[in-house]
Amino acid sequence: MPSHSPRIAAVVVLYGPGPEVLENIRTWAGQVELVYALDNTEELGGVKGTFAQRLAVLENVVYLSQGENVGIARALNIGAELARTAGYDCLLTMDQDSRGDDGLVANLLACRGAGEGVAPGIVAPFHVTRAVRRPPPAAEYSEAMTPMTSGCLLDLAAWRDVGPFRDDFFIDFVDNEYCLRLRRSGYRVVRANRAILTHEVGEITRHGPLIATNHSPLRRYYKTRNRFVVFREYLRTFPGHCTFDLVRLTKEIGSIVLFEKEKTAKLRMMWQGWRDYRRGRLGKFSGSV
Repeated sequence: MPSHSPRIAAVVVLYGPGPEVLENIRTWAGQVELVYALDNTEELGGVKGTFAQRLAVLENVVYLSQGENVGIARALNIGAELARTAGYDCLLTMDQDSRGDDGLVANLLACRGAGEGVAPGIVAPFHVTRAVRRPPPAAEYSEAMTPMTSGCLLDLAAWRDVGPFRDDFFIDFVDNEYCLRLRRSGYRVVRANRAILTHEVGEITRHGPLIATNHSPLRRYYKTRNRFVVFREYLRTFPGHCTFDLVRLTKEIGSIVLFEKEKTAKLRMMWQGWRDYRRGRLGKFSGSV
């Protein structure tokens, strides 16, 4: 970890951003030196140009249109490479539907040297969602296994060491696989419990022990396919985590069957995801949903 005060940039991945996204970005953009806004929206008339004009009111934001949906992993890698080349030490990775508290980055930084041994490759915030509302009352930080990407402070030296996010995952389980890879390489992953990020994760509804996320059939495809890739590559190293996630998969299937709409389409796409995993077909899905 550098002895000087680390330079921090951010990347936010956009897709069809609505007017509320600008206000989300405002909540945390002033806490970093520079923001790379990577827009994965396909060309849709003047929508992209309008949002780019709105972003221009934030002086430290660089808007970069990809012209197509290159996926979350590729956009994160573009942001990381731009930041590393520009001399930044850390990258704040953000989703467009996340809002940060005033002390988000300061609290993440405070836990960057937490504990003993090697510095964390990622410091995650406490994610406030519809399912989880309150952080632990006492602990400043805690070890984490696979936190969500949004609001995480990524050490760019660690990113260069363990390699980029997996482009072939496209979306879903990109964060899960990357955190496991960091841990397998000897880096720690910690959560700063006082760094609060409010994050929308699907249209969550709770039904006793089951949580219905109401993700689309296409997202179910990616989640299933990439999840089994993670099982295959990390079962021996992290058997407890993989077993826990397999149980979570069975609960997700139960939630789809009992509480969600488009049951047949979602189960069919999950089956397609399993088949493509078995065939080694990764990357962006090119079939019909």
